Amino acid sequence: MDNHYMVTISHQLGCGGAYIGEHLSEALSIPFINHQILKQVADYLNVPEADIEGREERLDSFWQQLSRVELFSDPITAIGAEYLPSDKELYGLESEFIEQIAKKGSAIILGRGGRYILRDYPRHFSIFVYADLKDRVQRVSKLYRVSESVSQKIIEKNDRERNAYIKTFTRLEWLDARSYDLCINTSSIGLDNAVTTIASSLQFKFGL
Repeated sequence: MDNHYMVTISHQLGCGGAYIGEHLSEALSIPFINHQILKQVADYLNVPEADIEGREERLDSFWQQLSRVELFSDPITAIGAEYLPSDKELYGLESEFIEQIAKKGSAIILGRGGRYILRDYPRHFSIFVYADLKDRVQRVSKLYRVSESVSQKIIEKNDRERNAYIKTFTRLEWLDARSYDLCINTSSIGLDNAVTTIASSLQFKFGL
């Protein structure tokens, strides 16, 4: 019997989702997949990671989409231009790589609509990690070295874009607790306790 299992972590900016993924990976001795997917997509498209990094889990604006169409429809401006995928193409490529990872063995996937992509995977545990706004603001402020007022604006923009992206491609509400096996507020229980709680939950569900 295949004992592989997949853990997907959806998270708000500034709640410690990456920290939890990394430490859960150490506790379970399975890979934590985050920027590796971005690298695979960039390598596949033969473009720098920086060109697509800012577009993950967010939709292009109308003007950005129009600029892309104009660039590659004009034979003169298109010469020497690097091809950049549409939102749908980017989501499709990331989905393919996530599915390939799931076929190879157990892993933890951070973001990128993983909980929807692997919704039919037989041994899949989905988690939503969130935190109180004040804690998120403080963490993002330190991370990006910006004022707390700027930090809050970054968070609000990120939340809007991520929610729109998830809803567009999965038709699910990002903040709907019913979409997840476990929801954790890191402001309430802390990051390390969150890792312990998730590991215990996985042990209960999969008999690890």
